[in-house]
Amino acid sequence: MMQSFATQLTNSKLFQVKGVDAEKFLQGQLTADIAQLAKTGHSLASHCNIKGHMVGLFRIMRLDAQTYWLRVNEEIADSAFNNLKKYSIFSKVEMSFLDDAVGFGASNDQAITLTNQLGLSGEIDHFAASETTAVCKLADNLWEIWSIDSVTSSLKAQVDSPLENWIAANILQAIPDLRAATQEHFIPQMVNLQALQGVSFTKGCYTGQEIVTRLQHRGILKRAMRLYETSNETNISEGAAVLNAEGESLGEVVMSATVNEKCVLIAVVQQAAFENSTKLQLDSGEVLTNLPLPYELDPRLFESKR
Repeated sequence: MMQSFATQLTNSKLFQVKGVDAEKFLQGQLTADIAQLAKTGHSLASHCNIKGHMVGLFRIMRLDAQTYWLRVNEEIADSAFNNLKKYSIFSKVEMSFLDDAVGFGASNDQAITLTNQLGLSGEIDHFAASETTAVCKLADNLWEIWSIDSVTSSLKAQVDSPLENWIAANILQAIPDLRAATQEHFIPQMVNLQALQGVSFTKGCYTGQEIVTRLQHRGILKRAMRLYETSNETNISEGAAVLNAEGESLGEVVMSATVNEKCVLIAVVQQAAFENSTKLQLDSGEVLTNLPLPYELDPRLFESKR
């Protein structure tokens, strides 16, 4: 279990999509149902190429009907932004990075302290926003906060937990992020976005939708994201191969972090290897122990629809 923590999200950037066509534009590009954000406030959402592979993965936040914030990992921030922006030329929207924005990741107790100081007091169930701040509950005891309020300069000095705590907390909740080493490697279902409300199969067309929807309704998902740990602390790179005992690559690491003197990681692995309880390891020989996901994957994804 993660201890109390609050950390600045120095590995991420925030950009804004604003204008009268903001919802329509984003609805036609991202995998999540943007219209539902009027109720839910925030969601994971990916942007795919025409082959259905993710070029961007965002935490999208709705501040109002014409203003959306998108958080993205800094390694792919520029390319993800530009890939999305090129489709905006016929929409009445403006896109820009919010260079003054500061992000925080926090446990429940620390999130309450931060949100109070940012002027969002009272109980927050799932999401709250003002003109300058967005507060998102990702899971039990896990919050993400972004703000352009001037008070953030003083708040930065109050948070001192390692960024590793934030990454580990997301991994333990099996919430993926996309990095340079894994950009365009996965379709959304491979990183379980459908189980995290990051994909809609009813909203209509978006870039890459044909491939994503065909897999859902007619194909068989042969790889999915699973949660693992190692018995020792070890340095694991995103995109590193997951191997069987014979050295055959059966998967790829999405994210990893150290927690409680162990390494936890999420990796996209072949479903057959998971079902057969195949012994998996890293190139270093470090053995991976499977941990249960904190959510269910629909078993029909792995069955033939024909």
